[in-house]
Amino acid sequence: MRIMFQANAPWCSSGYGVQGKHLVPRLQALGHELAYFAFYGLQGGMLNINGVPIYPMGTTPWGQDIVSAHMRHFKADLLISLLDVWVLEGYGEQARKGGYLWCPWTPVDQEPVPSAVLNRLAGAHTVLPYARHAEREFQKAGVTNLHYIPHGVATTVFRPLDRAECRTALGLPQDVFIIGMVAANKGYPPRKCFAEQLLAFRQFKAQHPEALFYLHTLRGTEHGGISFPELLQRLELVEGRDVRFSDQYGYLMGWPEERMAQLYNAFDVLSLVSSGEGFGIPLIEAQACGIPVVTAHNTAMPELTFAGICVVKQHPFWTPLSAFARLPDPDAIAIAYEQLWQDLQIPQRREDYAVQARAGAMRYDWDVIIREYWQPFLSKLDAGQRPAGLSGA
Repeated sequence: MRIMFQANAPWCSSGYGVQGKHLVPRLQALGHELAYFAFYGLQGGMLNINGVPIYPMGTTPWGQDIVSAHMRHFKADLLISLLDVWVLEGYGEQARKGGYLWCPWTPVDQEPVPSAVLNRLAGAHTVLPYARHAEREFQKAGVTNLHYIPHGVATTVFRPLDRAECRTALGLPQDVFIIGMVAANKGYPPRKCFAEQLLAFRQFKAQHPEALFYLHTLRGTEHGGISFPELLQRLELVEGRDVRFSDQYGYLMGWPEERMAQLYNAFDVLSLVSSGEGFGIPLIEAQACGIPVVTAHNTAMPELTFAGICVVKQHPFWTPLSAFARLPDPDAIAIAYEQLWQDLQIPQRREDYAVQARAGAMRYDWDVIIREYWQPFLSKLDAGQRPAGLSGA
């Protein structure tokens, strides 16, 4: 089968780019012919990497203007798009006219599924939710052409490492309790709930002065997010003493996965208490390193929390997509931080968390994802069959 995979370019350090980097060569190894449509990260010409042609973006942000031309040029049978489907206006109609199959690999990070998402699915051959939460929400909305395929993680890279060595390599102090976040500071209101987690940290730090909050994100508003310097000033948290950021140039250029694995291993806890997550790749990456997590009890986060605490107390928030997200309660987050701090003071409990975290994350190892999800699905498509349990087209 000739497959066009659409995502951020495979050299991008975004979640979508990392998925493409790992998935495409593995699908190629199954015997399929692969091309890559980099709707972000390539402009003005094509590249070819290891036999995979990489097509550039056109003039529109998400590829609507050029996707059909790319499909014709590659003579592709199937388009797999990895991005929020609500931005893909007309993709189903273009697939119908172009005579190819379109399978959106897509999230749901609000409840119920927004109408803007459902409307864009018209013409999709098979919708590929990458979380069980999304699968359930699509089913509630009456979508039947579904096939669950989760994201994968390179567990040979994201693995337990020596904490002291990792902190030394990253210039972090040894004798502090580090709560870390790996999240994009993008859009407003911020889905990642930075303010709520920093409010919780302020409470936690009042009891544990040695604590440090580390943010792997942009400090400023370049991508439409919040201004951290202003937020920290309001919270009376001092950058450098209470809160640290990744080197901003390095962040923009993208950290290699090996360095990200060092960062997770330098944390005591990963905090990702979002208003909604379609998946939450840092949750699996951190837990693959044996690091417990604090998350929110909504969308995909509970199913991806193997070692840690899901914060239950939340407040509904009506979003611009006319659906509900959930804002976490800072007091409840602070209680979760304190509980994990107490647990992690006990060496056996720390070890138990590490073992449980790693075991859960291994279910998302790339070999597992390919063998149990992608290979059976594509084999049936290649044979002209519709995967079991699906109806319609």
